[in-house]
Amino acid sequence: MKYIHTDPRTKLFVLLICAVAITISPSLYYEGGLVFVILLYGILSGKPKYSIIMAIIYGGLLGLAIISNFYLSGALRIMFTTFSDFIGKMFPCVMMGGILVGTTQASEFMAALNHMHIPKNVVVPVTVMLRYIPMIQEDWGYIKDSMKLRDVAPSLKGLIKNPSQTVECIYVPLMMAASKMADEISAAAVTRGIENPKPRTCVKQIHFCVQDIIVAVVFVGYFLTAFL
Repeated sequence: MKYIHTDPRTKLFVLLICAVAITISPSLYYEGGLVFVILLYGILSGKPKYSIIMAIIYGGLLGLAIISNFYLSGALRIMFTTFSDFIGKMFPCVMMGGILVGTTQASEFMAALNHMHIPKNVVVPVTVMLRYIPMIQEDWGYIKDSMKLRDVAPSLKGLIKNPSQTVECIYVPLMMAASKMADEISAAAVTRGIENPKPRTCVKQIHFCVQDIIVAVVFVGYFLTAFL
């Protein structure tokens, strides 16, 4: 299957539309429809596994809200309903943000921000963050695999069962790796001239095309349905 590749500026625009749409959302059905549109976009953009998993999690939250309204009462109903509503309001933006990060290379994103004339004090930390997240995910996978040999699981059950061992063997190494990784990425970025005030070039050309227009029109069209 050939995936679509949209301009990073289009993804930022779509993320902004999602944030505004979820703010003025008239109903749960509207929020669910927005998640479905993001799901389709994620699948077409080359992140099918991530998009489907996130959609399933959202479905679980939606089911929790419905069950709470019908079968619970009093403090429990308020607690579960508030929790599901709060997470549900953030979920579309988190889902879209994950697709943006997962389908955009740091160099592309930096070139797009430069084309938008974003100040350097914004471009630099955002670019470092985009390089930082995948490397931390990779280290997290290595730590989990090595700790399985010692029968230590990075889960709530493992934390309750063996709190001191879980923190010592999993979370402490992760924090140390995160700190070291931040220093290394910052040093690498400075070495490559990220603070150079001159305009930067990019091997991959950043430009809008037909699929960017289609994606933007679809999301704007869905956003406008909130006023119907």
